[in-house]
Amino acid sequence: MQHPKSQQSPYPGKRALILVVLALCALVAGFFVFQQSTQDKKPAIDPIDSGFARSMLLHHAQAIQMSMMMRDAASPEIQALAQSIIMKQTREMGVMEGWLTAWNEPVMLDGPPMAWVENATNVRHLDDQLYQAQCKADGGAMAGVATPEQLEELKNATGTEKEIIFLELMLAHHRAAIPMAWFANRNGGASLVKALASSMIREQGMEIGWIQLKLQQLKKS
Repeated sequence: MQHPKSQQSPYPGKRALILVVLALCALVAGFFVFQQSTQDKKPAIDPIDSGFARSMLLHHAQAIQMSMMMRDAASPEIQALAQSIIMKQTREMGVMEGWLTAWNEPVMLDGPPMAWVENATNVRHLDDQLYQAQCKADGGAMAGVATPEQLEELKNATGTEKEIIFLELMLAHHRAAIPMAWFANRNGGASLVKALASSMIREQGMEIGWIQLKLQQLKKS
């Protein structure tokens, strides 16, 4: 007596195929959930990056203010320096304000402008440690900033006296900006911030050399 053959599925392996497809669907769905979750989690902004942008906005604003006072009130050489400062630093202000807006960070904060340096941790470079100590000693005040009395003196001066006052104030201003930029370059997190800080160090360093030579010439004449 023959036993009937066992009934076989007309689609061998169909069950295994379905399991594979379901596993792939689960994998794809998991990928999109993970991708969405990483997009929803906004990366933390390094306080050194945002602090540098805010402080340098204030610093640049005064440099531009002083440079505007030299329009049509100085020799062609010094007018050219003033115009260069206005153009470069206005552009940089736009870049830094754009960063803060993109980061959803306030453009200005209450409190000492250099608190981001005072509060920085893991500062390893000796120059940066000394700069941090200086900022703490100054109570978070910004170095190199002209006082209202100095700005008034620059505004009212004329001729060679005006040129000397402008160059001396700008020399102090640039000298204060460079350690700030180095601090951001060595301790910040964003590559764009580091690149802009490096550019400021280079350009303002060159201007310092020119200003020193010009001051020597003016004081001898």
